Amino acid sequence: MKHYRTFFAVAAMATIYLLTSAVPAAFAASAPTPPPPIDPRNLIHAVDAAAGTIQIQYMRNKVTCTYKLDDITQIKVNNAPGKFADIKSGMQVRDYVERDAHTLDRIVVDRADPAPGAPKAK
Repeated sequence: MKHYRTFFAVAAMATIYLLTSAVPAAFAASAPTPPPPIDPRNLIHAVDAAAGTIQIQYMRNKVTCTYKLDDITQIKVNNAPGKFADIKSGMQVRDYVERDAHTLDRIVVDRADPAPGAPKAK
């Protein structure tokens, strides 16, 4: 009878050991990876000189909006007064003010910074 008690105690201890060592490993393997950082940049997606429009892509949610630039739109490129022809695809929009529905009163653009979390150029 004593042998059964010893066997039962060893079996119970082995079961407890296996459960306590396997369960945390299973939860650690299934832990969700954190989402990538949100990209706060607004980039010039396209420039249409014939129509006098630009497309700004909001990297946070990948939405693209088209805006018209006219003769009274104030344009700054790299913190200096600029022209429509100075705006290129890929530039970062630092600031803009809408005059009315999709017509810009002022826009400030410069070269694009790398996306958050992107490897640095050497």
